[in-house]
Amino acid sequence: MTIIIGAEIRIEPSDMPKIREFASVMVEKTTTLEKDTCITYSFAEDFNEPGLVRIFEVWESDEALAEHFKTQHMADFQKGMAGITVKGVKAVRYEVSSYGDLKR
Repeated sequence: MTIIIGAEIRIEPSDMPKIREFASVMVEKTTTLEKDTCITYSFAEDFNEPGLVRIFEVWESDEALAEHFKTQHMADFQKGMAGITVKGVKAVRYEVSSYGDLKR
């Protein structure tokens, strides 16, 4: 079963340069070191709401996601977040039995 995570982190807009530094490392390490189990992993700044970061993840299994939380790059990300003013976090986990390209 594929696992999809959709998350939002609301931070102080002035902290965006700080989060960019370690979030980009997080994305790079996740997509390279976990490429066999991580299908998609991305962070994006919202164009219309300063300080809103959206995270989108697709994992091949629950086990892959659980292993992700044990990695050094996750620990480094959490350490970096300690220096950020977080106003709110929302994360939603989806279990998906199938997915594919959107056809119109």
